[in-house]
Amino acid sequence: MDNNNLVRIIKNELHYFKNVNYGEIRYMNYSSVERDAEIKCKDIVGIYGQNGSGKTAMVEALDILKNILAGEEIPHEPYEGLIDSEKGTKIITYFYMEQQNTKYKICYEVLLNVDHDENKIKLASEKLTYWSRGATWKTERDLKFINPYYNTDFILEDVSVEFESEHKKEFEDTLLNKGLQNLAVFCAQKNVSIFFNDLFLNKFAGRSNKHIEEEKLSTIIKGLSDFGKLYFQVVKVNQLADINRNAVLPVNIHAENDYFVMQGCLPLVMNGKGKIPESLFIQLNSAIEAINIALKAIIPNLSIELRNIAEEPDEEGDKKIFVEVYSVRDKKEFLTRYESEGIKRIISLLNYLIALYNYPQICLVVDELDSGIFEYLLGEILSVLNDEAKGQLIFTSHNLRAFEKLSIKNIICTTINPENRYIRLTGKEKNHNPRDFYLRTITVGGQKEELYDEADLQSIGYAFRKACHPERKVKINFSEAFRKKLQEVDK
Repeated sequence: MDNNNLVRIIKNELHYFKNVNYGEIRYMNYSSVERDAEIKCKDIVGIYGQNGSGKTAMVEALDILKNILAGEEIPHEPYEGLIDSEKGTKIITYFYMEQQNTKYKICYEVLLNVDHDENKIKLASEKLTYWSRGATWKTERDLKFINPYYNTDFILEDVSVEFESEHKKEFEDTLLNKGLQNLAVFCAQKNVSIFFNDLFLNKFAGRSNKHIEEEKLSTIIKGLSDFGKLYFQVVKVNQLADINRNAVLPVNIHAENDYFVMQGCLPLVMNGKGKIPESLFIQLNSAIEAINIALKAIIPNLSIELRNIAEEPDEEGDKKIFVEVYSVRDKKEFLTRYESEGIKRIISLLNYLIALYNYPQICLVVDELDSGIFEYLLGEILSVLNDEAKGQLIFTSHNLRAFEKLSIKNIICTTINPENRYIRLTGKEKNHNPRDFYLRTITVGGQKEELYDEADLQSIGYAFRKACHPERKVKINFSEAFRKKLQEVDK
């Protein structure tokens, strides 16, 4: 791995996605990149707020972004209901990139639509804008593409297929206009990005004597593609369901040496004996060895073992291994499936946290980081990562322990305003306890946006009473704002 290569997300914008009409998050190094083109701050951001206020929406948008950068199709089933059917959904991401001694600021913008007939999420338009760094950010270049072949009627038509750009002359002698029509058809059929796909990357990589602008664009696209495939990982809350069912324990791993980088999620069988390929057994054992080193520092005297119970060849002659997973604590052994949800969650995430701690290239996004984890332990882990981790961590949580371990600048709060979903708290003085300050803000206010709808608190007692005796008219005093909401629901 070349340590001179780095990609960092510095800003996200969401437009009409799930319950977010507009939301913007600037991460810890946004200002230092804009001003000095440097990563100066430890980059941990926690997103907090009431249920249904947009925390998971940002995680899901980042997962969509990861699929796009990795050259993969956006999965339809998890996301089709989250895309705005009228306006479409726009995801805008700003990146900072260092490649050798060159620095870039990049903005990638994608507009998504859903094709309900084909059950596909389509990239209706894409725009890539980038700036290179001299004394300041300068030499802006942009490329926008609207793929006409998402409408299959146009495939046999002689339609114009070209990039739009405010700086079109700079790209006249580049590869971009050669074979673009065939590339557009390919991307429309595969539902992948016009920029981030193996066909485009391989064509760029195989071309010698590149034009200077083509060289820059090739570097940027290759850097973002590698980031999406190798260093950017999103852990969604659906992994918790696998853990709670004791079906599998998803072990999220990142491993690299001088020759390769491997990233992914390996299934650690939990429900009795499991049969896995020998290659997977070797990878899991390697991951578990690293996990155990860190695990003993977090939970003393605990380690896990993946045991080879039996071996047999499959129909193709490849070796399959029957395994069981054991926890070993104070010389006592038992199946790991009987561990608590919190310990299984820690085991699942530890390899990624190890990578986050050691590699500045890593961007780890975790939904509900606190799930099942003792709040004091959660605070200690966040404190260590905030002091020493080299990578970027974006997480959602309900546990407020993070407010006592992180600066208020590390916390993003969701609001009840769908037109401005994400804010940072202002007005905290040095002697304020951050946790108390947040709770006081919820109840008293004092920010530009409200963080919690007090009418919801009034509705709880009313709803509980009415649910028990729906035939009775329950008399209860509530605000005029809540009365109007109630009337809207009854309609």
